[in-house]
Amino acid sequence: MLRGLLDTRDRRRLFAGGSLAFLAIGAFQAMYGPAFPAFLRHYHVGVAAVGTIVSAHFLGSFVTIALTGVLLVRVGYRRLLATGAAGAAVGAVGVALSPTWGLALAAAAFAGLGFGLLDVGTNLLFARAFGDRAVGALNLLNALFGLGAVLGPLLVGLFAPRVAIAFLLAAALFLAAAVRIATVGAVPEPLPVVRGAPRLPLAPLAGFLLLYFLYVSCEVGVASWEPTYLAPVLGSSAAAFLTSLYWGALTLGRLLAATVSSLLKPADLVLGALLLALAAAWLATITPLAPVAYAVVGLAFAPVFPTALAWLQEVFPQRAERVAPIVIAGASLGPVATAPAIGWAVAWAGTPDVPVVLGGLVLALCVSAATLWRGTRRRDASRDAWG
Repeated sequence: MLRGLLDTRDRRRLFAGGSLAFLAIGAFQAMYGPAFPAFLRHYHVGVAAVGTIVSAHFLGSFVTIALTGVLLVRVGYRRLLATGAAGAAVGAVGVALSPTWGLALAAAAFAGLGFGLLDVGTNLLFARAFGDRAVGALNLLNALFGLGAVLGPLLVGLFAPRVAIAFLLAAALFLAAAVRIATVGAVPEPLPVVRGAPRLPLAPLAGFLLLYFLYVSCEVGVASWEPTYLAPVLGSSAAAFLTSLYWGALTLGRLLAATVSSLLKPADLVLGALLLALAAAWLATITPLAPVAYAVVGLAFAPVFPTALAWLQEVFPQRAERVAPIVIAGASLGPVATAPAIGWAVAWAGTPDVPVVLGGLVLALCVSAATLWRGTRRRDASRDAWG
């Protein structure tokens, strides 16, 4: 039914709008860190305070991620995404041109509101609009996010010390995305809430919540602690470069996943990818192999986030717009809870045991994925879908 809703031309227009949006949000999010030195000079804030602009951004995005399900039912995909892109553009201009630090923080929070709408809304729309091709489309979409994350710091470096230009270019990308999304000929509408429908089953919802919570914790945990593990052996500069290699491998992996997605079911692709990540994470305990091992972890992690959304769409075909925002909002809290725990474990065990700590976290992620895979497979075999 959903596959027939969009013709080829509208799918292309939708993909173009989504691509612009994800290039923009990837670039914009990645600009903050490289812009810290310019913020320190321009606003005369301390090192301890400059990171609050990232907190403001993600606080804004958390709010709209949590509300996306409710908003979609009220306004539909087109208005929600166009509004999100326009709001992110206004926030990006504010970050670029704010005369005071307080206004810059407010602008970052406002940009985050639009960011959250775009992130979840575009992923959900692609899951519905591309039907059987959703896994490939979602992986390509999220690969463009990674490409934006690579380009954002390059733009900041290119225009330094006038980093405002980089943020203004991000705003222009957001505006282009808003226009493109607004002019797509046909856009699927979210399915209405069915009154008297059975209560949402808690077991699969909890399974997806745990999967995303642990996945985001692992993705951020590896990127955060790989340099700490490698720096004593290879030096700080090499360790930083190898962390960039991890992100590059994650982006490349999404492009590769888009090509193989038609060969595997979403659940099978997620579980297989995580088993490969687990093997590579434990291989990193052999220090000379760690740089390659963590690159393989990034490659294996690549399809998990977007492909699990297609999996969720299969499990909750009538309720994806209400379930996915809950899951992704919970996922965004993963690093908040697990980052201090990882830090405590590393402090207790010592830096050489960083791969053991990270490997244990990836093992927990694999167990959660396998449990969810088994539960949804059994449900699928009985042809009793969760609506």
